[in-house]
Amino acid sequence: MNIDTLKDKIRYLTNEEEKKTDVLIPLAMGENILQNLPLEIEEENDHKTQLIADFKQSLLDAA
Repeated sequence: MNIDTLKDKIRYLTNEEEKKTDVLIPLAMGENILQNLPLEIEEENDHKTQLIADFKQSLLDAA
């Protein structure tokens, strides 16, 4: 699956001011993301790793 196909499957939710607030992705895409994310943070000071871990937790909480 190429990037353009993936972009077509992503949907955005907006608030009353038409600002994007949330992203909807297909379940299979979300599961794929979860499978490919690191399980634990390797370096406590690594901001990107923390961001990924937070994203993974958000997806798990949403499921």
